[in-house]
Amino acid sequence: MLLISAGAALSCWKRLPGTEWDQAAFTVVAGSFANPPLFVSGRGTYDAPWKLGSMTAETKVDTRQAPVIVSLGDDLEGFFQTSPPAPIDLAVIFSNFQRLGTKKAATAAVFSWEAPDPIGLAALDKALGSFDSLVMAAPLSRGAVPAAMPPAFRRASIPLANIHGDSSALPVVNRIPLPGVILGGENSVAGFSSLESESAAGFSPLVARWEDRVVFAFPLLVVLQRNNFPVDGVDVHLGEYLKLSPDGPVVPLDSYGRLAMPLKEMAAYKEISAEALIDGGDELFPKTAPDPVILRDDQSAAEPATRAFSQKLSAMVTAIGSNEAFSRSKTYPRLAPEIEWCVLGLTAFVLSLLSGLSEFKRHICFGVLAALLVSAQWIGAGMALVWLPGLPALSAIIPALIFAKLIRKSRPKPVPEIAAPAEPLPEIEIQPEPEPKSEKAPAEKPPAEEADEKKAATPRKPHTKKPPTDY
Repeated sequence: MLLISAGAALSCWKRLPGTEWDQAAFTVVAGSFANPPLFVSGRGTYDAPWKLGSMTAETKVDTRQAPVIVSLGDDLEGFFQTSPPAPIDLAVIFSNFQRLGTKKAATAAVFSWEAPDPIGLAALDKALGSFDSLVMAAPLSRGAVPAAMPPAFRRASIPLANIHGDSSALPVVNRIPLPGVILGGENSVAGFSSLESESAAGFSPLVARWEDRVVFAFPLLVVLQRNNFPVDGVDVHLGEYLKLSPDGPVVPLDSYGRLAMPLKEMAAYKEISAEALIDGGDELFPKTAPDPVILRDDQSAAEPATRAFSQKLSAMVTAIGSNEAFSRSKTYPRLAPEIEWCVLGLTAFVLSLLSGLSEFKRHICFGVLAALLVSAQWIGAGMALVWLPGLPALSAIIPALIFAKLIRKSRPKPVPEIAAPAEPLPEIEIQPEPEPKSEKAPAEKPPAEEADEKKAATPRKPHTKKPPTDY
């Protein structure tokens, strides 16, 4: 029994680490003391032990991730040609972006005009095309007649099949409700600023479905642009989390594709008016500020959805980019091989001692031993941050149960001792009893004969004669 238990434990000790069974056991144990969702990495070996990351109980934000905002206001002093600004005015603004050293830009303002000046549009296209990367914004809605997805939105989308979870609850869009929206050239990607089907109040949407693809919100694309993360590296788990890259920020996500955390009011890293760019010096944009510089629409005549989006833009970019809702990964190393061998050997020795008990007692003791091993695994991971060889130790119990029962069945049953015979008793002759004689029943007689017999049997009294009486 000792050899059987030790062999099973050592075999599993060599083969189980890094397998799906080992990872599933680690996930179950970690789920008892860490906040879901859980992010498990590593292989459970000595060189690459298990690592665990999880969501913190209290959501925080990193204020250093707040963006630099250029506010496009009402232009009360008349710096630009028209109000709202014409394409030529926006071309001047973006030209000053480049003059001040900005290589990455983003615009949360929606560029749409009914009858734009062709010369102004050409100047704007040239200014937008000179950036290394550009993120544009536009509202999305769902109409009876779907429209083709613009190239800027397609470049910033992923196939619907790549996301995890039930996508039926995602908001569905199929067009841009504004005509002639400018979305830049080949260097630009586009995200939605608002969804017509979603309320501005409550959690902010990050993911929407357009035909067989998934499009993302403008703030999420800004964080991707800041960190040079590719769009196809976004990992979406509906109802759990959204991970921007294998090593990038992680944000909680509900089943409707919305940011599942409340937004805290957050000021911009620095807010600059669009008019100040015309005469601004080289130090107008902070050198330590994170890219990109974002043009925000703060005009009083803007749509209500646009104004609501502008108010929470800085908070959304900061929350998505801060990664403070995600706790730092903890490493769970294994014990030294010699120590793990001692643990497995001790387990096999205890099993061999218990195998001689009766079946009921043996099952009780094996169950207690299994409970002790599981408890030690939980305590070691939760308190000591080590991953004990719990599965190999538990794997020794199963063959012990089977072979202990077979061994007990194969043992010959003990022959009971036969007592010595006692002295023989004297023989007693038993005479057979005589058979009872059969008596014949008397035959019935007629009544006359019976009366004569009774009369004859009755004794007669002697006859005495009385003497005569003298008078």
